[in-house]
Amino acid sequence: MIQQLSIGLADARAAVEAVLKAARSREAPLAVAVVDGNGNLVYQVRQDGAGPLDVRDAERKAYTAAYIGRDTSMWRLQIRHDGRTVADWANPMLTTLHGGWTLRRASAVIGGLGVAGSGNEERDEQLALKGAEAAAQLAVDEWRKKRDPRRIRDRSAVPA
Repeated sequence: MIQQLSIGLADARAAVEAVLKAARSREAPLAVAVVDGNGNLVYQVRQDGAGPLDVRDAERKAYTAAYIGRDTSMWRLQIRHDGRTVADWANPMLTTLHGGWTLRRASAVIGGLGVAGSGNEERDEQLALKGAEAAAQLAVDEWRKKRDPRRIRDRSAVPA
């Protein structure tokens, strides 16, 4: 049976909360979206005052990061280097706007996170990174709970 890792609702909420916590109170209202590895929306938040374009851009950034498997800023650099444009993919959901981060577990794409609305693409990207880091930390914490706490040297000395 083939199993595919995917971001769950609890992890998506934690990632969004990390973004909102990292945002400064004087910044413009944000829209934050998290999608699964197939680009389907898992969780989205729109702060009061965030516009409909911000909501759509956050979702497109998250979708692109998951669909392409690269953060949107890196994908922009790649397609520019290759002499291509977003139109080459014939997918209206794709974007090269900064602020989309790919979420991974065990090297597999489990989703994407997008932030829009700060008024600055670089700031959107910084905030999205905070959410991606929070999601990654959840995976580390989960691994720590499951691992054998004994040192490797001590494990080999115990008969199986």
